[in-house]
Amino acid sequence: MARIFARCWCFVAHESEIPEPGDYVLRYIGQDQFIVVRDEDGQIHVLFNKCTHRGSTVCRVEKGNSSHFRCPYHSWVFKNTGEWSGAPYRKKAYKKLDAGSWGLASAPHVDSVHGLVFASLDPDAPTLDEYLGEMRWYLDVLLGLNDTGMTTIGEPHRWRVPANWKSGAENFMADAYHVPSLHRSAEDVGMFPRIETGGAGPQGVSRHVYFEHGHGMIVNNGFLPPPWHTSGYPPEIADTFQLDRLTPLQRQFVDNHSATTFLIFPNFGLVRVPAAPHPDAPPAVFTQLRQWQPVGPDGITNWNWTLGWKTAPEGLNEEAYVAGLSMHGPAGILEQDDTVVWGGAPQAGKSVFARKSGMR
Repeated sequence: MARIFARCWCFVAHESEIPEPGDYVLRYIGQDQFIVVRDEDGQIHVLFNKCTHRGSTVCRVEKGNSSHFRCPYHSWVFKNTGEWSGAPYRKKAYKKLDAGSWGLASAPHVDSVHGLVFASLDPDAPTLDEYLGEMRWYLDVLLGLNDTGMTTIGEPHRWRVPANWKSGAENFMADAYHVPSLHRSAEDVGMFPRIETGGAGPQGVSRHVYFEHGHGMIVNNGFLPPPWHTSGYPPEIADTFQLDRLTPLQRQFVDNHSATTFLIFPNFGLVRVPAAPHPDAPPAVFTQLRQWQPVGPDGITNWNWTLGWKTAPEGLNEEAYVAGLSMHGPAGILEQDDTVVWGGAPQAGKSVFARKSGMR
């Protein structure tokens, strides 16, 4: 927690989750809980959810709208900027209290890119752009295809998995190798035709791309033939893209390739693949944000957001939502494959014999 999560830039929310002044959600960096809130001036703050008086949890509701937060222990009140606002019997009990020193602790760095809000707890951290490095180039071609961007659809799904967060992160960054074997059942039931060519087998078309700071992605040669265009989207969506926003190389990537998954280190991922929303329906390309939140060395909470293009017809976003959950939701066919095998590493790591035998 100290060496990685307290030093890296970590994803905390999508801007569309807190669109109005006062909107907030509760999120985590490592195992610490924060209030991600938009203040009355529209600025986003990431506030440590602990009262500066006695350490009690200040906000106990997962999401909402509030101009102030009140600690239930002694009723200390804080503005949604984190500033200390008041307390009972202030004039009698706290005559010399310096209000400016008792606000909620906040992340020293908060920034966003294409609606993705990140925070860093390290005062000496590089800028977000410096941390992302070349990954920023790919975020432009995945999430910045028009000036309206993408929005979350519904609430994030969450479920517990007996695994270590590193298994989920590595799976999305650099492991197309597992797809033809672990996910073979998806082809057997007709959900993922020719899975061998989508993985890392002898006919595979996936490529691994690695970046500085531990980021990485799996790139494929595009999803679907016409009439689907531009990274597999139908004309109703593709025609809203403003491709002149891209450089020539980015345009070439959009026309010929797509990202299957990526990881922004340490624990934030994206998956974009096609799937059928229901039997006999044509494939729909879905976009999901993923996060593997550690709850110990052998436990994680999977977080899963579905994104839709703001310019897309509502029905198409709904189809993408259903398609995504069928593959990578709490009961998704690929998700169940992954989470079953991820549990092996922490079990082996606790094994006496594994250590005695030199198992790495």
